[in-house]
Amino acid sequence: MKTMLFFWLRASGLQDAATLKQQLLPALGSFLSILAVFLISAKITGFDGAAAIIPSMGAAIVLLMAAPNAVFSRPWALFAGNVLSAAVGVGCYHWLGDTYIGAGSAVGLAILVMLLGRCLHPPGGATALTTVIGGDVIHELGFYYIFTPTLLNCIIIYLFALSFNHLSDKGADVKQTESSETS
Repeated sequence: MKTMLFFWLRASGLQDAATLKQQLLPALGSFLSILAVFLISAKITGFDGAAAIIPSMGAAIVLLMAAPNAVFSRPWALFAGNVLSAAVGVGCYHWLGDTYIGAGSAVGLAILVMLLGRCLHPPGGATALTTVIGGDVIHELGFYYIFTPTLLNCIIIYLFALSFNHLSDKGADVKQTESSETS
């Protein structure tokens, strides 16, 4: 029975849980980085614009803080994935409008561009989608949306992740190995 329990714990990954420090520091870093992103985005776009932008950055910070060793969390994936997705989304909005076709095209084309650029970052899909369905505040930014707030927000969350992951010995998935990263 003890062997069976040990096998289940090992197979589930529960045995390799992160330490309390490795759990609390990324949580605090995520809180502070999203607070900073929200405040800065609200200065640029107002509250409504910031509320539309924040979800993709929230998803990105989860990856950067809780799974810093994952392929999706690498700097190239964060920066290129979000910036290219923002460009695709703005283009889709300009050519297709804020329609169902525009929204679907933005996400689908963003995925294609990220795969071609070897910078797949799942929150990039939300970044592209936001440009189409984000409302007038986002639409008025046009291609400026690519740099401010998208690139600026990526820089902010990357700096927070870099700092807090250093403090927590590489974040919550410190025990992740190179072989588990490629599977």
